[in-house]
Amino acid sequence: MSAPTICLGPTAQNLEHCAELLKSGELVAIPTETVYGLAGNALDENAVRKIFEVKGRPLIDPLICHFDSLKTASAHVEVNQAAKKLAATYWPGALTLVLNKRSSIPDIVTAGLESAAIRVPAHPVLRKLLKLLEFPLAAPSANPFGYVSPTLAEHVERTLGNKLKAILDAGSCDFGVESTIVDLRDQSQPTVLRHGPVSIEELSKNLGKEIIDATHSRDDTANQSAPGLLTQHYSPSARVVLHGHGECPMIVPSNEATVFNQKPVDPSLPKNAFWLSENGDNTTIAHNLFEFMQRLDQQQYTTLHFELSDGTGIGKAINDRLTRAAAK
Repeated sequence: MSAPTICLGPTAQNLEHCAELLKSGELVAIPTETVYGLAGNALDENAVRKIFEVKGRPLIDPLICHFDSLKTASAHVEVNQAAKKLAATYWPGALTLVLNKRSSIPDIVTAGLESAAIRVPAHPVLRKLLKLLEFPLAAPSANPFGYVSPTLAEHVERTLGNKLKAILDAGSCDFGVESTIVDLRDQSQPTVLRHGPVSIEELSKNLGKEIIDATHSRDDTANQSAPGLLTQHYSPSARVVLHGHGECPMIVPSNEATVFNQKPVDPSLPKNAFWLSENGDNTTIAHNLFEFMQRLDQQQYTTLHFELSDGTGIGKAINDRLTRAAAK
């Protein structure tokens, strides 16, 4: 029988312990400002292979490499002027850049492509951990492949706990959805591959040029240029049914649940009606989205009815995650 997983608080001693595990080729679940990640040494092919095995993730789906700084990252990827400009504004933060890689990053990390997805995270606990290491961390979301991303350590423990030696617990993730991904391999045509906390409008303003939106491009059989692009992803066990903004039904069968963006004004709410925010704020909705999916899935509802966001700001990321979750 496997030893019980240890959920560790972010003390200096526990950070040192997690660093030693990572140095020895083990995996550690880590907090980020987006979602919890399943981390391993990005430069160690064997450690990276463990990530794919533990998650049940196909090798066509690449991993994001997490660095402590742009300077450190520049030893492993070719950093162009557009990348420097975005990094100066958004790093540390929830923005991932796809750049041409150097040979130090194993092909297994990048689905065999000559590019790598990189990020300098902002979470203070993860930043402390990265400072203890001499290598970047490859870290997809710490959940079985295709399932809802974890935003609490308990989500990781429930789904992967018997496969890990440590989960670094730093409470709830700030954003609750994964990073925005921008492809800058051709800096004359910056392209958003995945919506996230940094909006396409912000990126366009920062670079002073139109950003191509390629988030709807689909080829589930090819090696992906970035993670989170497959048609079906972020899916609970329950069926997900989507409804237009402001069109979610109030009454559904008792074995189903309905989830509104904001608290309905109707005083006689049924017990299977829930809401992601008090006032419809998209940042709050994004923060709570995966946590509600996880919680309601554990309550054995057969169907979850979700209201789509209005699509502004991080709302594009919310709708992206809901659309993929509903793609059964």
